Amino acid sequence: MEPMRYDIRNLPFAGTVTRWHSVNCHRYPSVAEHSALVALYARELAARIYPELSAEDQVLLYELALMHDLSEVVTGDMPSPIKRQLKSVFPPGESPIDQLEARICPDAAEREHGAITMRPHVYYCVKLADILDAMVVIKQEGKGRVAAKIEQERTAAFHALLIRAAAHCPDGQWAHAQEVMEAVMALEHIQIDGE
Repeated sequence: MEPMRYDIRNLPFAGTVTRWHSVNCHRYPSVAEHSALVALYARELAARIYPELSAEDQVLLYELALMHDLSEVVTGDMPSPIKRQLKSVFPPGESPIDQLEARICPDAAEREHGAITMRPHVYYCVKLADILDAMVVIKQEGKGRVAAKIEQERTAAFHALLIRAAAHCPDGQWAHAQEVMEAVMALEHIQIDGE
């Protein structure tokens, strides 16, 4: 294991830099909170979709989930519609946002590129977890009609990515991702009995 090239002096601010600032919410989760939840959701998704996931893939899954938005500690949370628009105009990896994020946190960019090209099943688990966390945040914390629209859009994005993942990595048990999403989105408070 090598030290990160990301400037670790920025790490303490991951707990104070918030996300979702462009959407009216009751509470704004931090980059650190989001990263931890994405890692936990990705772990659960991967455990159900690929129960025999290798140790190497598990390390990549956790590192990618924990690092994927570290650049936001420096840039702030750029609204997703802007990111999507830029990515639609530029070739993959060449949007100004992608390039800026890769310069700030090359560790995340390299892991994402490696996962997309060599271990797409890991990439899909992390990306589904990322979308799932957005679905949870907007359902729990979002206010008004815009929140409902974002929840619908993110749910559609989850399902579209799930279809792509199943087509691209047919050896996975992708139906379990739907089960995880439904359980998490039920948003019932603290479960003690596991049922």
